[in-house]
Amino acid sequence: MKMNMKYMMIAAVLLVVSGCGYTLITSSERPYTSIRLGKIVNATSTPKLQDMLYEALATEFMRRGVTISDSAEYSLEGKIYFYKLTAVAEKKKFAAQYEIDIRGSFKLKDKNDNVTKAIMDIHSPFIESFESQDAVNAVVASQEQQNEAAMRSLAAYLVYEMTFSLKGQNPDTKEPDPQ
Repeated sequence: MKMNMKYMMIAAVLLVVSGCGYTLITSSERPYTSIRLGKIVNATSTPKLQDMLYEALATEFMRRGVTISDSAEYSLEGKIYFYKLTAVAEKKKFAAQYEIDIRGSFKLKDKNDNVTKAIMDIHSPFIESFESQDAVNAVVASQEQQNEAAMRSLAAYLVYEMTFSLKGQNPDTKEPDPQ
């Protein structure tokens, strides 16, 4: 009886995973096994966004089995050009909930500096928001944490786009530079 239950649970998990749009990428299907993180420009007035994104990208690539190497054949570089913190709710005439919107453009380049994939105007598919009714220093601390969460979300989406859109293909044959 316990054995049948085990097989039923495995079958249920496989059914759910196969029906939810998840896909597995084997190492032979990856467009690259290592990547160099090039320059990330922060064109906003909010400090440290480039550092947060750089760290989030490195973590996300490594989670997906892609190593970070200065000698990698492909590099990723980009620009964060938009940052907006908006109060979306108030309580007693003070902002109580905030929303963060971060946008950027990124390019995957080969060793000859040719653009093989460009993603323009990418932003996190999730709205990062936080609540704070405390003093200004608590709001700033909460904002810093949510900026990091927004960068992790943006990095996950960007790595997904740079990896899965090129699945099983050589990036050299992909899109030309849109400029």
